Amino acid sequence: MARILLVDDDSAIRRVLSRLLITAGHDVALAASQAEALEELSNGQVADLCILDFWLGKDNGLQLMETIRLAHPDVPILFLSGGNETVPLEATTALAEMQGASEFLYKPISADALLQAVGRHVK
Repeated sequence: MARILLVDDDSAIRRVLSRLLITAGHDVALAASQAEALEELSNGQVADLCILDFWLGKDNGLQLMETIRLAHPDVPILFLSGGNETVPLEATTALAEMQGASEFLYKPISADALLQAVGRHVK
């Protein structure tokens, strides 16, 4: 089906979501940080879809999205976030949408909601 780059600094979330996506027939590349994601994309394998955690340790997904968009402007980017202590989810959603995110999803996310969102952005 689709090659998906999943970037989240939480190993449990990466593990659960990747299993779900693989079971649905997708090829999934995993990254725990912005640096790992950029390394994965530099390997010459273009993703059909990127799913990015908004908060990636000291980095944020907006920076990563901007870098991805420079090299791959047509790749849909879904954000996934559970928020953080200082910035409300509404603000992060608005920022991501203003920067060109394809969709913003909230943690915890159900399997059905994730697969439906993926289906909206990949053929």
